[in-house]
Amino acid sequence: MSNSSKIKKVAKKLLELSLDDQGRVGVDKVKAVLDSLRENPPSDHRTLLREFLFQVRRYLPNYQCELETANDAQSDLNSVLTEKVNASKEADYTLDASLNKVLIAGYKLRIGDDVYEDSIHQRLENLRRTLS
Repeated sequence: MSNSSKIKKVAKKLLELSLDDQGRVGVDKVKAVLDSLRENPPSDHRTLLREFLFQVRRYLPNYQCELETANDAQSDLNSVLTEKVNASKEADYTLDASLNKVLIAGYKLRIGDDVYEDSIHQRLENLRRTLS
């Protein structure tokens, strides 16, 4: 087994140790894993830490949604979308809301690799592509 495949295997095990009861990455568990690595650093620990970070970043979208809106006054939209996403995906997603002034109006919702957008910016972009 090559060294890189061993590192990937260990990083996946570290990710499994970092998950809580609900299958989410727990901050306390990640700190415990990093503390144990700090106490006994394995060979090629920088590569292992990079691979662990990659695995965590890859796993996080499994239960997080990102919602971008044009203004901050859309808290009712946030709650409605959270309910709809949790009902349709049969999971308990966490919604991270942020502002994006480029959207002008509307929203952009990312669930894992899926992107749903209904904004003036997107509609104008579709119109531009149609007319050119």
